[in-house]
Amino acid sequence: MPRIFAGDSREFADLIAPHRALLLGLAHKLCRNGGVEPEDLMQDTLERALVHFESLRGWSDGTRRAWLCTTLQRRFLDHCRRQRTESNEGPALEWVQAPVLVREPRQWHSWERVSEEELHEAIACLRSPLREAFELHTAGVRYKDIARRLGTTPGTVGFWLHQARLELRGLLRPLATERAEELAA
Repeated sequence: MPRIFAGDSREFADLIAPHRALLLGLAHKLCRNGGVEPEDLMQDTLERALVHFESLRGWSDGTRRAWLCTTLQRRFLDHCRRQRTESNEGPALEWVQAPVLVREPRQWHSWERVSEEELHEAIACLRSPLREAFELHTAGVRYKDIARRLGTTPGTVGFWLHQARLELRGLLRPLATERAEELAA
């Protein structure tokens, strides 16, 4: 949904007027090699300024000038990137006539062969701090809160979760491999 300028157009013009010559000069300097029109660049910058009018109005003149110049330079870089992409990728796009969709057979991940019951049994086999940290993490508790509950640091919680995942892989991998062999036979 496009944003609508809800401010006073006269106030906006007064806000931008002291910087117009500087912006136009910068636009001409950036666009001297062609490719982008300085007036278009100015227009893009002023459009951004309209969208951010409320913020600009509260800033000092120097901050406002810095924001406008930075925005103009970024818009210039965006134009250059777009032109480079179009010139590099444009010729290749002419070769494309229609998208080709190739459906490959679905590759099953080993963890998809493990039942939920087997997963819970494996979690129950984990050592005490690893199991508690893993259960809290899977319940959506953040590292800081897990650390507070278990009386440790967030870094230790991260290590425990890493160790828990390694141990779970070790416990569940034989089950997943067994299932894969059963399905292949």
